[in-house]
Amino acid sequence: MRSAVALAALALSQGAAATPPPCPGPRTDPAVPGPRLVLDANFPDPFVARFGRTYYAYATGAQLGERRRNVQVIRSLDLRNWSAPAEALPDANLPRWADARDVQVWAPEAARIGGRYVLYFNARHRTLTRTETPPSGPQVLKRHCIGAAVAARPEGPYRGAAKPLACAAFRDGTIDPSPFRDFGGRRYLYFKDDGNCCGRKSAIWGVRLRPDGLAPAGAPVRLFENDQSPAKYDDWEWRVVEAPTMVRRGGAYILLYSGNYFGNKNYSVGYRVCAGPLGPCRDPGDNPILWSHRASPLIGPGSQSVLAARTGDLIFFHGWNRDPDAHEVAGVHKRCLYVAPLEWVRGRPRVAGGTPQP
Repeated sequence: MRSAVALAALALSQGAAATPPPCPGPRTDPAVPGPRLVLDANFPDPFVARFGRTYYAYATGAQLGERRRNVQVIRSLDLRNWSAPAEALPDANLPRWADARDVQVWAPEAARIGGRYVLYFNARHRTLTRTETPPSGPQVLKRHCIGAAVAARPEGPYRGAAKPLACAAFRDGTIDPSPFRDFGGRRYLYFKDDGNCCGRKSAIWGVRLRPDGLAPAGAPVRLFENDQSPAKYDDWEWRVVEAPTMVRRGGAYILLYSGNYFGNKNYSVGYRVCAGPLGPCRDPGDNPILWSHRASPLIGPGSQSVLAARTGDLIFFHGWNRDPDAHEVAGVHKRCLYVAPLEWVRGRPRVAGGTPQP
């Protein structure tokens, strides 16, 4: 789900990059069903929420050839017209545990808890490491960990909490945090064990949070990992399950997630049906529900979030302007913000006007 940080540093050292080509797809129009382009700008790993009368969208901030932000935040009153991006988590407010020299803040999501707002994100740890296995060979790099930050307003500025929420117990690191509030007010956090970075399986975990949302209230529970489904449904995930989003509809717990490699057209969205907020979860066998295909302009849709709007559920996600084929280039590639109606058919999620089964 990420940018090539070394290429980003190179692009920035050489000056501003050219403007990438536009993203494909029709612009947002509530009268027309199906996926629509909301924002033709670099806005990866999007999360959209409504706080008060205003919609807020958060996204990963460090992009190739652009001035680095930790967390982008934009605002809208109608889900069509959006403000210019601002920084929600400035460098001066990063948590002490984060590596300020190479922080790599990804996948932010926010929740209102009490009279304040909590932003969840992942970042490189200052001291903990992991051995990654890129094509060039093993290399020891700083480990990603899940953190939280607090602000008085939805747009921030947020200030990082002193300790990470999920870190030391996961040797390959943790990414993609996503909060969930169940009936009765219990709060949970879902995240990815980033094993595929280091030659192992990836997995989705859940943990109950304290009422303030700033620390676990129990031990994390592994909900599922890649390659656990029947073979005919496995291929779409490749080696990756990530970006969890828990929703409860009609008394059922549905955990949406993304699978496959974020950096090409194979990135897709699927779901699991869970018995409760901490599982067990099963694959219904009809995944993915959103993916690239010839009848759609979408390229690698994924990293979804769900918004309960007045007219029904909406699913927001990012998609590429063109397939980078694992080689993201400054001034050429970007991930834009898309939206589609999310329908429920016999209790199962379906993207309205979206993609047929592969």
